[in-house]
Amino acid sequence: MAIEGTTFTVAGTSDYPVCDCCGKTNLTRAVIVRNECGEEFNVGCICASKVLRQRYQGKKVKLSTAAVISIGKAASASKEWKERNGYGAHSFQLVAA
Repeated sequence: MAIEGTTFTVAGTSDYPVCDCCGKTNLTRAVIVRNECGEEFNVGCICASKVLRQRYQGKKVKLSTAAVISIGKAASASKEWKERNGYGAHSFQLVAA
């Protein structure tokens, strides 16, 4: 399955063991990413770091795998935690390369 879209948000972590980006099986760390059309994809943290690139000084830079996992855990957190820590979807909207 090809991941299509230009803007992605991290929807949370996942226990599903197959990456929708590269097809790798037996994933130990995966996140769910949502594109601008609302489609959700299960992606391994390495593929997610490539898909969720950010612009920095005119260049597109991939995120670290630790940052991807951290964003996924924050997205999966409870509503009370999100309100207490100022979490918002606007904080994690990333543009694909």
